[in-house]
Amino acid sequence: MRPYPEEITKIIARLKANPRGMSVTDLSRDLAINRNTTSRYLDMLLIAGEVEMRTYGKAKVFYPSQRVPLSAMINFSSDGVAILDRTLTVVQANDRILEIVRAGRDDVIGKPIGESRLSAFDHPLIRARIEDALGGDDVVEEVRFLRTGGELYFRMKILPTAFNDGSPGITIILEDITSQKLAEEALRAEEAKFRALVEDINDIIWNVDDDWTFSYVSPKSFDLLGYAPDEMVGRSLLDFVPAPEQERLSERLAGLLDRPFSLLPIPLLHRSGKSLVFEASGTPDFDEIGDFGGYRMVARDVTERHQAERRVRGWKSFLHCIVQNIPDMVFVREIAGGKYVFFNRAAEAFVGGAPGRLAGKEEGEIFGPDLVPLITCGEAEMLLKQIPVECPAMPVVFQNGETHHLQTKKIPIAGDRGEMKYVLTIVRDITDHVRADALLADQRDLAEALGSASDLRAALSICLDAAMQAAGVDAAAVYAVREEGRLERVAAFGLSAEAAARAEQIDGDEAGALIGGRAAAFPGDEDLRGTVTFTIVHGGMPVAVLVAGSRLTGLIPAAGVQALETIAAQAANVAGRILAQESVRIERDRAERYLDVAGVMIAGIRTDGTIERMNLTGCLALGYAETDLVGKNWFKTLVPARLRPRLEANFRRLMEGASPTPGEEKGSLLARDGCEIGVLWRNTIVRDHDGRITGLVTSGLISGPPAEDVY
Repeated sequence: MRPYPEEITKIIARLKANPRGMSVTDLSRDLAINRNTTSRYLDMLLIAGEVEMRTYGKAKVFYPSQRVPLSAMINFSSDGVAILDRTLTVVQANDRILEIVRAGRDDVIGKPIGESRLSAFDHPLIRARIEDALGGDDVVEEVRFLRTGGELYFRMKILPTAFNDGSPGITIILEDITSQKLAEEALRAEEAKFRALVEDINDIIWNVDDDWTFSYVSPKSFDLLGYAPDEMVGRSLLDFVPAPEQERLSERLAGLLDRPFSLLPIPLLHRSGKSLVFEASGTPDFDEIGDFGGYRMVARDVTERHQAERRVRGWKSFLHCIVQNIPDMVFVREIAGGKYVFFNRAAEAFVGGAPGRLAGKEEGEIFGPDLVPLITCGEAEMLLKQIPVECPAMPVVFQNGETHHLQTKKIPIAGDRGEMKYVLTIVRDITDHVRADALLADQRDLAEALGSASDLRAALSICLDAAMQAAGVDAAAVYAVREEGRLERVAAFGLSAEAAARAEQIDGDEAGALIGGRAAAFPGDEDLRGTVTFTIVHGGMPVAVLVAGSRLTGLIPAAGVQALETIAAQAANVAGRILAQESVRIERDRAERYLDVAGVMIAGIRTDGTIERMNLTGCLALGYAETDLVGKNWFKTLVPARLRPRLEANFRRLMEGASPTPGEEKGSLLARDGCEIGVLWRNTIVRDHDGRITGLVTSGLISGPPAEDVY
């Protein structure tokens, strides 16, 4: 044992001299030891069990612990007790545990547990619990010992223990529960007998003659059927059977002859008219000379079970109907034999098998080499982990040439004993989801491409490129609608040479059929078996026509048609934007022409004083080109120096809204040659939609020599 420091010895001696207890402060003062050091040593003694502590308010009072020898204490216990140190060496063992293992003290004390007579506790499972206890966990388990003459049952407690030096150990306590276990087993046996007795009492006992007439009925008939025994004796069993069932039951009873029977379902009517189902077992009864005299029968009410079975059958039928009609493909395979036992209709259609002809076959007999990776995907992981596994989607080419995206899910199904018995495979066609995601991505890419189109022709060419990516499209063309319904081809792809040469311009009824979406064939290309037409409309008027066709099939797939519809809709939106921009440009050009032919000087000035616009009249009068003035400061470029400070101050007040806009006034401007020109000004403040001032528009009439009056 590690010796205590000198200070701890002094603390123990001081506490023994004051058995009523001392506080940390008292001990620190009496022994002249630092208070923190004293507190730390007291904690060590408290953990080692050398001292005890009580709290009075905020004060902690320590006093010597009252101790008795451990060996004496554990021998008082009726339970078996063994104490082990951290190396699992037996330190103490009481008489009871020595009696249990039939060993002397020398056979146990001081020896490792595996080398002593306590080696039974060196089992790997118990050793794991011992390791948990050394880690600070309490462990309680039931153990059984086999001995000559019987079995012993114990409740074993493994408790973490600390020795005086602070090293860890464990205490093993064995509580004898043999009597309790034997009593529980006896109680279970008695309960089984009582339960069997109760079940017998709840049954009806019948004796019937050879013509099925009751000769004895037990009292339970009143509880179950509503009839007292004397009301049934002397009457036939068939008298209590519902009329629709009497003939069928009579035939079954006649077929029994004199043989024993069991679990025969018999429909009966309760006195109240309620239909019941009883399950009867019968033993034939013979007289002294061996002639058949009837049956001794036991009947049990199984109405609820019968109804439950009917409900279960109904649910099974319902679920079977659902599984057979869901679009997902369902396969069930036995793990042991590797044979498939179930296919729903979708699965049978997928593999091309006749209904009911696929069950009992193995994988190689059903699936082609191209489908084996899809069907077996995830199976190894599912069998290893025994959990459902979902595989990523795989592309599969169907017999019609279409590519579908299929996703497989594997689910383990256990048998009655919990063992893995079946593999449930669900194959889901997620082609629509994959196509929807691809269509969404294509729409996004198309929208970005269309956003960069500067005119309608460029936008329609972009739409044609997108249309050629749609499913089932082999050729496409896009036409702009011109005057009088004439169609002018903007772009085309995949057309035959004849169609490419012929369909540059389309008019008349043929153009009307395309614009109206009524065209049955592509103009000039009879090889296109399936054709669809989409009219791109803006403001209720057709502006373009998108035509697409297929050479392989007579009909473009629905996914392709949906993609083309989306492309046409996006083209219509872009057409509206482009036409609106074109309209704005035309209006702007018209306004520019109006400004240039005006007979007055017109200028636009921003709030910071820079020139934004100068019309042709002003440029000619001042001797500048408009590009020389735009972006320059109005006051530094065109206002005479003597007028500049005052005019700039007036302008700032106008832009801040601090002064009203002046009316018509006279002013002066500097021409490019340095001469001053007199101008008669009229000013207008420009505001945005929110009412904020954004600049000034000023118009001036050249009035000859310069004037001193200015706005």
